[in-house]
Amino acid sequence: MVVATPLRPVRPREYQLLTDAHRARSNGKARAAIRLYRRILVENPSNLEVALRVAPMLAWAGQGFEAWQLYRRVAMDYARARQYNECLAVYREACRFVPGEFEAWRLCAELQLKLKKPEGAFETLVEGRMQFGGPSQRGQAIALLSRAREIEPWDDDVLLDLAGLYAATDQDDLALELLSTLACRVHGRLLRRVRALQLRLTYQPRYAWLWLRTFGRRAPVDPIIERDTASHATAEDAVIETLARPRLRRVSSG
Repeated sequence: MVVATPLRPVRPREYQLLTDAHRARSNGKARAAIRLYRRILVENPSNLEVALRVAPMLAWAGQGFEAWQLYRRVAMDYARARQYNECLAVYREACRFVPGEFEAWRLCAELQLKLKKPEGAFETLVEGRMQFGGPSQRGQAIALLSRAREIEPWDDDVLLDLAGLYAATDQDDLALELLSTLACRVHGRLLRRVRALQLRLTYQPRYAWLWLRTFGRRAPVDPIIERDTASHATAEDAVIETLARPRLRRVSSG
């Protein structure tokens, strides 16, 4: 937990409430403790220590939005005071206790970039993306991965994940553009996933052939075969069309 010091001295009534809240928390009476901590914050909203004590308790109690509001308030206070390391610690704790809050991950990563920690920001964005896997959360996942791509433009896993999200949100052109880039860079199991997604998006015979080829070779496919011309069929298309033709039984005369 992030430790904070109240911005002003604790008043006698506030001290009594704080003592009762700590006692209730130590005795396992979470509801009573939360109620008392809330009363303190109503009377003294600037008590950062209480805000950081009750925020995880609220998250555990299913009050994630209220917990995030407290985390954000404390982080903003630290940012205004230019205490950026403390601010970052608060955002990290928020990501841990309220992982479903998109802004917690975004703001944490942006602050890491401000503090010249791009690797940490990239890891935060990728980890945050894993919290948004539902159909209604694809927009948040795309936003986090797009920001991660600005930091690491050629991370293969990020590109493939982003292509899959584009495909799932009917942005096929963007998905195919990323997949075409990946196909020239990857091999093995990852290339097989690229070809399978290309085939699912286009249903073109050439991608079926390219997907089948991934089972028999480890090296990346020559980029030349990635050229898609509408007027000339590739050799692979011709082979598949030939195999797809029904074979006629030869009938002997006489």
